[in-house]
Amino acid sequence: MLHAYKRVIWIMVLLLASLPAWALSLEQAKTQGLIGEQLNGYVGIVTASPSTELHSLVTDINQQRRALYQQSAQEASVTLEVFEIRAGQRLQGRAKTGEYLQDQNGQWRRK
Repeated sequence: MLHAYKRVIWIMVLLLASLPAWALSLEQAKTQGLIGEQLNGYVGIVTASPSTELHSLVTDINQQRRALYQQSAQEASVTLEVFEIRAGQRLQGRAKTGEYLQDQNGQWRRK
């Protein structure tokens, strides 16, 4: 009985250790056409039927970006909105061919 318990614990440990490998990354989501760069410096969901994992990824990335933008805007003595627009322009300019970008009308298009 103890041996079976140890085996279950090891399987759980191995599964937990491999979770990051299953997680969708920003680059994977962009390459797969699931998300794209918006004009405001944040990523947005392109696909019509996003998974909860994709929603979580976008939320996490945008929260990290907002924190960075706030700090950078303060250091540059500009408003957050100005910094977001500048970041959006830079990120769209750096996007790879085939990735989605949001245009002035809010529509998604491939670069």
